[in-house]
Amino acid sequence: MEFPGLELRIRMSLVAGPDLRVFVPARLYYKSTDPYAVQFSFDVTPDDVVRWMVAREVLDQGLTAPAGIGDVKVTPIGPHWNRCLWIDLQSLDGHARLEGPAASVKAWLAKTFEVVPAGRESEFVDIDTFLDELLAH
Repeated sequence: MEFPGLELRIRMSLVAGPDLRVFVPARLYYKSTDPYAVQFSFDVTPDDVVRWMVAREVLDQGLTAPAGIGDVKVTPIGPHWNRCLWIDLQSLDGHARLEGPAASVKAWLAKTFEVVPAGRESEFVDIDTFLDELLAH
């Protein structure tokens, strides 16, 4: 039986300025068939959904210390008991900073590690299927 995936729906804030935050619904999705990645989607408007892939390891490390380089960076903000996460996304089109609840992400990530333990991701990758898909394009 194929594992359908784990989903987390949370409300995040798009940090538009020092005193301006816009709430956006966010969805994190994890599948054991893509064990290294977490899919993010942000509903900017009902017709405009932005999607990103984030390394699960970067998201996990970002719960306790700044993590990531390049296009995605995750930074914990605030005291441990009331911690938030900043997720900075950079593309050719611009930069966005999202802020969300660290506790919700941490609890959800723990479930992903129950399904695919850290360090065992390669056991869940189907190399033949991956190569078939890669060579078909």
